[in-house]
Amino acid sequence: MTFAPVRPGNIQEIYTQEKDMILLEGLHHISLGSSNLDRSVDFYQNILGFDLLEQTETYALVHLDPITVRFNFIDGFQSAITNPGEVSLSYVLDVDDFTSAIEELEENEINIIKGPLAIEGGESLLISDPDGHLIELFYTE
Repeated sequence: MTFAPVRPGNIQEIYTQEKDMILLEGLHHISLGSSNLDRSVDFYQNILGFDLLEQTETYALVHLDPITVRFNFIDGFQSAITNPGEVSLSYVLDVDDFTSAIEELEENEINIIKGPLAIEGGESLLISDPDGHLIELFYTE
């Protein structure tokens, strides 16, 4: 198979042509691995305020409007992601709730990996869930 060389004008033409596309209706859920569903559900319910929608031996669904997270049981799972720029779940808080969140994390002995750090108009911090999935908590004013 050979490909025609792309010349500067061609790229713009390719992206501006009308094409049929998949018409997505929205995001249903995010799937994450979990080595212990009960522990994951406990963390997301009691630390982050999610509601449990459903749990079986192989998966659990937790929800915090508008996001649903599906944990799939994988024996011995531990997230290999260490760079939040690669993959992280980012949740926004009110400025007053951000301060309370830091206290809550400390009381529950949840390790703050990084932060609080100044970001554009607010602050951010990074934690991980029991399986190592990175979670950013932030606020902007």
